[in-house]
Amino acid sequence: MLLSAAGALVIAATGCVDREAQKQSKATEKVVNNPIKAVTVQTPIVGPVSDTVQITGDVTAGQDTTIGSKQNNRVMAVYVKDGDTVSAGQLLATMDDTSATAQLRQAQAQVSTASAAIAVNRSQLIQAERNASIGPHKSTLQVMVAQSQVRGAQRTLDKVVNGARPEERRQAEANLASAKATLDLQKKQLDRIKTLVQEGALPGQNLDQQQATYDQALAQYKTANEAVLINQAGSRQEDIDTARATLQTAQENLRTAQDQKKLDPLLKDQVDAAQAQVDSARAQLTSALAQIQIAKQAIADTKVYAPFGGKVSGRPIQAGTVAGANTAIVRIIGGGGIYFNGQIPSENIGKVHQGDHVVVHVDGVPDKTFDGKIVAINPLADDVGRLFSVRVQFSGSTDLLRPGMFAHGDIAIRTIPNATSVPSAAILTKGDKHFVFIVVGNKAKQVPVDVGLVNGDNTQITGISADAKVVVGGQEGLVDGAEVREKGTKTVFLKTASSSTGGKG
Repeated sequence: MLLSAAGALVIAATGCVDREAQKQSKATEKVVNNPIKAVTVQTPIVGPVSDTVQITGDVTAGQDTTIGSKQNNRVMAVYVKDGDTVSAGQLLATMDDTSATAQLRQAQAQVSTASAAIAVNRSQLIQAERNASIGPHKSTLQVMVAQSQVRGAQRTLDKVVNGARPEERRQAEANLASAKATLDLQKKQLDRIKTLVQEGALPGQNLDQQQATYDQALAQYKTANEAVLINQAGSRQEDIDTARATLQTAQENLRTAQDQKKLDPLLKDQVDAAQAQVDSARAQLTSALAQIQIAKQAIADTKVYAPFGGKVSGRPIQAGTVAGANTAIVRIIGGGGIYFNGQIPSENIGKVHQGDHVVVHVDGVPDKTFDGKIVAINPLADDVGRLFSVRVQFSGSTDLLRPGMFAHGDIAIRTIPNATSVPSAAILTKGDKHFVFIVVGNKAKQVPVDVGLVNGDNTQITGISADAKVVVGGQEGLVDGAEVREKGTKTVFLKTASSSTGGKG
């Protein structure tokens, strides 16, 4: 309108009609009253779009252990350093074994002592068992012998006190008479032989033989005569006293034997006591043998070996350090068994399953993705955040990965193969309705759409064709039917085909 007024003034001033100026004026008025808006357009992106669940966590080693000291001891030598590759069973460090060796020698000495004690106690047990077996029989025999001695002594005393019996006197007198007759006979024979020898009828040796026979007959006569005299005189008092003393001694021996017999049950107690001594010595031997094993284990514990192959992580303990119980000596991370341990919120746990494919992004390796699959899902959530642990086993090389690297994984739970997507900024919302502007000819057309999966900065929609020119810039204030001018065409390539519905773990 300002321009129209200016044109009128020009005409009035010139007084003539300038058609070219009028034409330009009308064009300018049209631009002012109905401006053409410059917009940027882009054709939709067509390709697969996936609905994904995201898990977050870190790279973990299945074999990651810190080898600690089992005893308070001084480290004598360390044979590895940070980053060294070690094999299973390799010696990593040694500790002072002086005390453990002394304990071993002491335990070995205790074994020798206990073994000797067992031998002595077993001998005593055998003797006690033999005494328990033979003793009762021996004591019974001793009682019987003592009883026999008492009876003999009693008979001797009675005989001494009572003197000879009539039968004994008669027998003694008969013996005397026989001895007298024999003596008389031998006397006559001696006289006859003497005469014959003197006359030379017999040799002299016959006289010697007869003289010996006579002397023997005389001795027998005297003995028989003394026996008769003894029977006639009776026993002497000293014989009676001796017989009484012998009887008392026999009676005392009997009482001693009987008392000893009463001690037979104690022989079994002696066997039990000897057996207890053997058992005690055996227990000491068992304890000493156990101490040997403990000492040997203590010596073995002074050698620190690698439980599996891998690499030393961090600086090991230094030689000369006094390590306490459970003090870290060396940390080893296994060469295999690297996996991704992620966490997933409880609202998404039902969407994933064992065996699902996972694309893992590791912060420490930003230019590479790693494929894997779910091998385990913890059925129990932790108490903080209600997150479930998911273990993902890598399916390719893991040389670039290190335990402790932060990572996140995408699990596709639904894929739309030929989805139409546009930049999310191109979608406008009015109430609960969504629409986009497309350029048809030289005018903007408002098209209602339905939104679907979000794929990064793009959103899947339905309601437009794949070759439509979607306004992705300059759509603010744009109205349906407005004339537009394309100031540029934006080209976007589909970088990823996933839409995350997971939460932060």
